Amino acid sequence: MVRDRLKTEQRLIDAVNELITEGGFDNVRINRLAQRAGVNKILIYRYFGNLDGLIKAYYEKYKPIVSAPLIDLTQLEGATIDEFFTICGDYILAEFRLLRANPQAQEMMRNNLMGGRPGTAYPVASQKEERLRIMIEQLGKLIQSNYGRSFAAIIVSGMTMLTFMAHDKRTTMGIDIDSKEGWDEIEEAIRRIFYAVALATKERLGNDSIPHSSADSQEPA
Repeated sequence: MVRDRLKTEQRLIDAVNELITEGGFDNVRINRLAQRAGVNKILIYRYFGNLDGLIKAYYEKYKPIVSAPLIDLTQLEGATIDEFFTICGDYILAEFRLLRANPQAQEMMRNNLMGGRPGTAYPVASQKEERLRIMIEQLGKLIQSNYGRSFAAIIVSGMTMLTFMAHDKRTTMGIDIDSKEGWDEIEEAIRRIFYAVALATKERLGNDSIPHSSADSQEPA
């Protein structure tokens, strides 16, 4: 009996994953889930309480979020400004390569950002954003900048939207961002943005290397 329940729960959780992959959270409905899993919809309420409980179980199993390793600030000790921004740019590129390869994570992020289904917010996403915010503030201190968060917000938001558009097989500015060639063009543009910011930072600081006492004095970027 217990084994039958576990199997049914697993079929329902897998059905959530399939429907999200196929059509996003808007595709997740009680009747569709029951039909996909081949069970009576009453069992969703009996085993999970409601649809939100089932989606929570899906989160716990599939963990639909991706995250590149955070930048280790110790590797920036003695780094040049060029090396600093190359490392930051590489982090962004790695993060969005992972996201592009994971449609479930994309749908989870889309749902969170676009105010999707109530009760489907994924707390791990908020925890990830907080870790990223702390890292960016620390990076800003290293180069005496107060604008790290706003710069990151622009870059991350733009890359997130481009990732969604690529998933939907759309083009922008004539670029087929769903193709390898199109995405390579986007990545090269990101590298050039970070290179330009590196040049501006060197000019502002009057130095090619990260200042030693950056944590104690900050100037506007």
